Amino acid sequence: MRRVIYHITITTDGMYADPDGGLGDFDPAEDEHRYANDLVRDAGDMVMGRVMYDVMDYWDRLDLDDPEVSDVEREFATFWRETPKHVVSRGDPALRANATKLEGDVVETVRRMKEGDGPPIMFGGGADLFATATDAGLIDEYRLLIAPMALGQGKRLFAELEEPLKLRLTSSHTFPSGAVLLEYVRRDAPAG
Repeated sequence: MRRVIYHITITTDGMYADPDGGLGDFDPAEDEHRYANDLVRDAGDMVMGRVMYDVMDYWDRLDLDDPEVSDVEREFATFWRETPKHVVSRGDPALRANATKLEGDVVETVRRMKEGDGPPIMFGGGADLFATATDAGLIDEYRLLIAPMALGQGKRLFAELEEPLKLRLTSSHTFPSGAVLLEYVRRDAPAG
């Protein structure tokens, strides 16, 4: 069975976006970016909400021939463009190359995607989509990059959960920037 990995950057106070939809002045350092590159490189598919998809437009527009573009950014953009994306949206999103609108019930569609063997499915989205996937038991791993900052106000990742989410830490890593990567599984998931 394919695994579903949820990865997001949040602040120390649990925000995934400030009131304007950004993340303050947080800019991942190269080693943090390389971690994200590896996740995208290894993903067989990506499932994400429309807002996150729109934010990621930068990677589709990035000029890979621009000498000012760093190697780590060029690498991420290449992996991003190669990986099939499935966008969850109630409307009619403007889709770019290698993207489709996820039709039907997101929970049932992702359950079908998980069947069989294959590379992991990267999952990303805001509080509503996160809660839907978590409450349905779709997510196998939670990878939270904690930015070394607090916003005080904004969009809280865990705001829409129906039940408390009990997690078991499987790995942690502190980056030189002060950002901390925490990798979890559900506490009721089998060990190993």
